[in-house]
Amino acid sequence: MTSVSDMEIHLPLVVDLDGTLTLSDTLYESFAKLLFQNPVAALGCALHLARGPAAVKRYIAGHCRPDPATLPYRAELVEIVKAETARGRAVHLVTAADQAIADDVARHLGLFASAAGSDGRLNLKGPNKLGYLREKFPGGYIYAGDGSADLPVFRGARGVVLCDVAGSTAAKVAEAGVPVLATLRRTSNPAQAWRRALRAHQWAKNLLLFVPLFVGHAFGDPRAIASSALGFALLCLLSSATYIVNDLADLEADRAHATKRLRPFASGGLKIIHGLIAAPLMIAVALAGAVALSPPFAGTLLVYLVLTTAYSFGLKRVALLDVFVIGILFTLRIVMGAEVVGLAHSAWLLSFALAFFISLALSKRHGEVMRAASADADEIAGRGYRGNDWAVTLSFGIGVGLVSIVIMLLYMTNDAAPSGFYHQPGLLYAIPALLTLWLMRIWLLSNRMLLHDDPVVFALRDAASLSLGLAVAVSFYLAL
Repeated sequence: MTSVSDMEIHLPLVVDLDGTLTLSDTLYESFAKLLFQNPVAALGCALHLARGPAAVKRYIAGHCRPDPATLPYRAELVEIVKAETARGRAVHLVTAADQAIADDVARHLGLFASAAGSDGRLNLKGPNKLGYLREKFPGGYIYAGDGSADLPVFRGARGVVLCDVAGSTAAKVAEAGVPVLATLRRTSNPAQAWRRALRAHQWAKNLLLFVPLFVGHAFGDPRAIASSALGFALLCLLSSATYIVNDLADLEADRAHATKRLRPFASGGLKIIHGLIAAPLMIAVALAGAVALSPPFAGTLLVYLVLTTAYSFGLKRVALLDVFVIGILFTLRIVMGAEVVGLAHSAWLLSFALAFFISLALSKRHGEVMRAASADADEIAGRGYRGNDWAVTLSFGIGVGLVSIVIMLLYMTNDAAPSGFYHQPGLLYAIPALLTLWLMRIWLLSNRMLLHDDPVVFALRDAASLSLGLAVAVSFYLAL
């Protein structure tokens, strides 16, 4: 195969942006960012649809643009551009993205002789891009592109670099007799990427919905079990949708994080437009199903959605308020479990849950603060914490965790033991003791910066945590 370097040096290399130089689409990046920063302005895009795509792109870019330093670039293509620039070949960025975005990227990379994009009137895509290139480079050009929309440009090129093109597009390029100078393709597994985006492993948190079924001693009722199972499925669907929303709201912050940058939307593994479509559909299905199952359950699910959305839109950036909201979201799962079965709420249980899960949320945040402090970082990207806040997260986290244990002990003494549901109520006291041991372990790991996952998810992978959980279940069973 002929390489780019084998082509005549006078031929310019023209590089597309979206899906080619970057693994994501800057239009949808800009729209998602605008949607979370200024929803009213985002809705204003509809007023420009009649004027064509170039006008919509100009409107969005005028309000909000992605930070070019955080975009996921295709490393192999960047290396080709650097090598050809060093050899003396002129490299130009020509994209259907708005001119302002093209200028931002070109300025950031410093590799292009020129940058051209849509100007608010002409959408520089397909035949329009081909006409522009023929006028600007009458002697011919080499083109790097990624999709079927680039076919006219591919056919008019002297050589092409294909980036993740579909097999049908590659076949049409071959039929046109255009030399393929390089084929750049990422190894991708869409099913695995969607599993990660949906956070299937986080569904374990939703098992809290079954807690009222057990503490309310309704686990012998088949209808109650079926209702709880359906409620669990609907909650998982909704929570996965909110994780997608959160990822779309947090693209730039995730890309600045050591591990979150690998998330499907942040890394370009999934298209942002697919997330913008999937999340609302999943939310609609979950709420409709909840209404059919139990209106009170649907109401609680709606509260969960509103609070989660508020968290994604800004509450997560407010120090300490963020962990309080997380505690409420965990507690709402227990409320849902009672509502879907029709059981009365226990003030003891809800008070314990709120304090306990605030402590767990603080344990995760404390680990992040400690890592920021060890790296001498002033702030944590996308959060309201600073490196010197570790004393606050430590004291509040351990304190509220111990409060939750006290609440559980009071519940055992004043409610559970005298209820008559338990033949051996003394065994119930093993549960707060075991939870205290687990909290001590979680906070020790957090303070040592060894707690990298959500504590609930960590517990499902940790042998010691699983052993303590089994001991809790055995204690409850023997107490019955």
